[in-house]
Amino acid sequence: MKELHLKEEKQHGLPDFPVQYYNVDSSHPRYEMALHWHREFEIVRVKSGELALYVNNVSEVLRAGDIAFIGGGMMHRAEPHDAVYECVVFDLNMLCRHGSGRITSYILPLLSGEAEISRIRASEQSGIHAAVDAFFSCLAAEGRYFELKAYSAAGEIVFLLYREDRIKLSKKHLHGNHRKETITMLIEWIEQNYTERITLETLSEVAKIGEKYLCRFFKEYTGNTPIDYVNRLRVERACLKMAEANRNVTEAAFESGFNDISYFSKIFKRYKGMTPREYRHAVELHAASQKP
Repeated sequence: MKELHLKEEKQHGLPDFPVQYYNVDSSHPRYEMALHWHREFEIVRVKSGELALYVNNVSEVLRAGDIAFIGGGMMHRAEPHDAVYECVVFDLNMLCRHGSGRITSYILPLLSGEAEISRIRASEQSGIHAAVDAFFSCLAAEGRYFELKAYSAAGEIVFLLYREDRIKLSKKHLHGNHRKETITMLIEWIEQNYTERITLETLSEVAKIGEKYLCRFFKEYTGNTPIDYVNRLRVERACLKMAEANRNVTEAAFESGFNDISYFSKIFKRYKGMTPREYRHAVELHAASQKP
């Protein structure tokens, strides 16, 4: 079963240039990366602090200068720890001709979830550091002819990943796939119903498994208990509503599934380290700083 409900529907870049650069700090509405997947390829580089990255439920801590690669279709999330990080999400199909061909045969494993790509540590001697830096730099600056520079850098990155033997075929186990389908179904249901009242008993009935096993299984896969996950999702949705829909704190809370402002503030501060009002003020300052 494909995780359609976890698929990020946001378009990355433009139809004729499907590449998008993100610089993420604590003021970003998606500072903590929720569990999701997309068909595009993604590169993550940590600028400072630490980032706990989970790809297909395998975790690794990234530190300043470390680079991670996430293939298309891979479920992933991230927990920043005083981190500033940057990402590029892009469609690798832009590197190959329509239809089959030699280049396509290299690209497809990176877009189908069939490949594991090793991380690049800051201390490693690898040409990939320079290629990623060129890729990120031209996208962040968007100078003259930057699209050509980005295209060239993306191709160089893929070439170096193969040349340095960083790409390995994944070994997927049937049991693991079944567990993945179960967690996918649960998260889809939560995504569709997070504004409603959700209890552990409700989730147990949806998954058709016992509450005790549900808690252990869910935390193993997502890093959170089911109720923690629901609250984190609601907080993230509230952040987006305050940042992108210009909702005040009360509106964002109620529209995100909270029915008690005091409880919302308590949960929000637990996950964000600041009150909702402090967060909204930080978002306003960040937006003002981006104006020419």
